[in-house]
Amino acid sequence: MRIGIVGTNDRALAIGRFLTGCGHAVTFGDPHGQDRADRAATLTGTRSELPYSQAMKSDLLFFAVPRTEVDRAVTAVGGSRADAVIVDVVDGKDRSAASSGAEALARKLDTNRVVRALINIPQSGTNVPVCGDDENAKKLVEQALQACGCLVTDRGPLVNAAEIEPPA
Repeated sequence: MRIGIVGTNDRALAIGRFLTGCGHAVTFGDPHGQDRADRAATLTGTRSELPYSQAMKSDLLFFAVPRTEVDRAVTAVGGSRADAVIVDVVDGKDRSAASSGAEALARKLDTNRVVRALINIPQSGTNVPVCGDDENAKKLVEQALQACGCLVTDRGPLVNAAEIEPPA
């Protein structure tokens, strides 16, 4: 599966290594610049790509940035032009928001193809709870994670995402 990861922090790198190790074709992009994406790609043995290109070419696009960087990442992928299913693995919960961060991301991208996935430790055998409104999007995320030996638990619609968002 073609998977783009927007973000290059330690968590993004760990998820990228994990998905690459399962045979997925992973690319890294970073809303702060190509140099960060190039470094992440070198560290993980993958490729770097502009976030906008990732959004157009990937089956799944993992948002793996701190919650405070979501707006910058949305801008980098071109807003609502993303063809990929968006997987929200963003660090932290926005305590000031009335809804979940995943719901806010779906509104910003103007799509119902956002899936919140709680990936604490990217490793085989991990149970990954997911929430989302689009059943086909959830199935695609499930297939990608099951290919890595993860167990996936469907926690319902995106409105339930707040239950599986870790605190900031």
